[in-house]
Amino acid sequence: MTKRSKKRIFNCLRLVLCIGALWIVIQGVTFRDHVTLRDGTEIVGSVQPNTEMQEAIEVEQIDGQRRTIAFDEIAVDEQENPLITYGLATAWRESSKLLLLLAIAMHFPVLFPQALRFQWMLRAQEITVGYWECVKLSLAGNFLNFATPLGSNAGDVFKAYFVSLHTDRKTEAATTVLLDRFVGLGSLLLVMAFITTLAPSDSPVASFSPYVLSLLGMGVVCGLIYLSPMARRYLVPRSWIQRLPMIEQLQRVDTTARVLARRKGTLIGAILLTVFLQALAIGAYFVTAIAMGLEGNASNVLDYYTYFYTGVLIQTLPGPPQGLGTVELAYRFFLAPFGSPSQIICMAAAIRIIVLICALPGLFITMVGAYRPRDTRENNTPSHDVQAEDRTDHGVSQSAAELVTR
Repeated sequence: MTKRSKKRIFNCLRLVLCIGALWIVIQGVTFRDHVTLRDGTEIVGSVQPNTEMQEAIEVEQIDGQRRTIAFDEIAVDEQENPLITYGLATAWRESSKLLLLLAIAMHFPVLFPQALRFQWMLRAQEITVGYWECVKLSLAGNFLNFATPLGSNAGDVFKAYFVSLHTDRKTEAATTVLLDRFVGLGSLLLVMAFITTLAPSDSPVASFSPYVLSLLGMGVVCGLIYLSPMARRYLVPRSWIQRLPMIEQLQRVDTTARVLARRKGTLIGAILLTVFLQALAIGAYFVTAIAMGLEGNASNVLDYYTYFYTGVLIQTLPGPPQGLGTVELAYRFFLAPFGSPSQIICMAAAIRIIVLICALPGLFITMVGAYRPRDTRENNTPSHDVQAEDRTDHGVSQSAAELVTR
C-alpha cells in the first residue's frame, strides 16, 4: 500500500468519524420549541418571552396562532422542571449578545502570551526572533489551524517552515514548534489534574481524576526515561540507532529537546504562561455558555472548566479537523445537566465562531506575506550565527553511539 493510499484511507476515516459524531450530536436538537403537556400532547412553535406572565407561557404555534399555557398544564421531569425543549432559534434569540462580545474580547488576547511563549522557547535554542514576528507567525498559524480542513497540522507546519526562514538553525526552529505544542498539552493535563484532584468526591469532575492522572503519569515517566542517560544507554540499541536514516537531523532534534529540558526557568515560565492563556480561553468559553442560557454559577464553574479542557484535549487527538463533531458530542454528554441540546449546540457553534473571529487577522497576515522575515540577518546576529554553525558542526560530527549515551 502506497503512502498516498494510506493517507486517503486515513482521511476517509476522519470524515466518517466526523459525520458519525455530528449525526449523534443532532439527535434531539430541534429548530423550534417543544412543550410537552401532562396529557402527552406536544405543542410545537416558539415560546414568546413575556415577563408579565408569572404562571403561564405564550407559544406561537407553527400555524401562526398564539396559545397561552399555564405551568400546571405542562409535564415535568424528575427534578420537577417543566418539559420545555427550546430549539435553535430560541436559543440564539434569547442569547446575550453583549456576553458574546465579551467572550470575543476575552479570547483575543490569548494570542499575545502564546507568541511570547514561542519567543521564549526559541530563545532557549539561541534563536533570536522578534516578538512581533512571533505574533505574526502565531496569527497566521492560528488562522490556518481553525479555518482549513487540515486542522492543527496546517498551522504547525506553516509555523515550522516560516520560522526556519528567520534563522540558519532550521532544524532547531522547526523542532521548537513541536515542543511548543507539547508544552501546551502538558500544561493542559497539569491543570486538569489539579482541578479533578481537588474536586469533591461526589462531583462528576472527580471521576476524571484517575484518567487524567494516568495520562500525566505516563507523560512524566516517558519524559524521565527519555532524559535519563542510563536509560538511553541500556534501552536503545546502538546498532539500530546507527542505521537510522537522517541520523544527523535526528541528533539535532534530540539535542533541541534536551536543551529545553535543561532550561528549567524557561520551561517553568512557559508552563505558567500557558496556564494563564488557557484560563483566558476557557473563561471565554464559560462566558459563551452563560450567554447561551446554560446554567452557570460559582458552584459548577470548575465542572465547566474540566469539560472545556476535555474538549480542547479532544481537539489535539487524531481525528476530524479541530475535533469537529467529536467535541460537540463531548459537550452534549457532559453539559446535558446545564442546558437543552439546542443550547449546547448553539454554544459549541458560538465557541467555534469566536475562535475563528479571533484568528481572522491571520488571514491578512497570510495574504500579504507579513510572516516572512524582512532580513534574516536582523533576526540572528553574527555571534548567534557563529554559535549556530559551531553547534551544528558539533551535532553532525556526533556518532550514533553518543546520541544514545548522552
